[in-house]
Amino acid sequence: MPRLIGQQVMLREYQSEDFACIRQWVNDASATRYLSTRFWAPQTTVDTQEFLSRMMQSSHNAYNFVIADAKDGRYIGQLDMFRVDWRLRQGEIGMVIASSEDRGRGFGTEALRLLARFAFETLGLERIELEVHMDNAAAIRCYEKAGFVLEGIKRHAYYNDGAFSDLGMMSLLRQDWQSLS
Repeated sequence: MPRLIGQQVMLREYQSEDFACIRQWVNDASATRYLSTRFWAPQTTVDTQEFLSRMMQSSHNAYNFVIADAKDGRYIGQLDMFRVDWRLRQGEIGMVIASSEDRGRGFGTEALRLLARFAFETLGLERIELEVHMDNAAAIRCYEKAGFVLEGIKRHAYYNDGAFSDLGMMSLLRQDWQSLS
């Protein structure tokens, strides 16, 4: 797995030492509120260890990265391209910034830009996409800053806090990314 290094963050491989950092946020409702049902609480230590083991295994259909501080390697979060469709040349991504102190500081935007360069220049993909909860304004702003465009809305596609909510589909195309570069 390559390391992708930016000004503030680097994308690096998962390491067994990341276990403690993942455990710090994986049952924190503020961190997991908008994540996949895979992260719904409670997450046991076994759940976390199994997740970390999967992330540490290499695959030609997934690229899993820890977002770390570029200076000291401190764990900040995760950015995973968990599904690559080689025939359609597209990847689906998901991201979490673990600590509330690290949110809103530009780490996610820079990490997304690093991943986009890797996806388009190295992997030769045409498109990367993600789903976002429409009431997660901070995430939508982050994705838009990285060049992602809202394509459509899946109504009542997620259940959270006792109610259904809408999910947006956002994407970044190679041509859009090239015009940003």
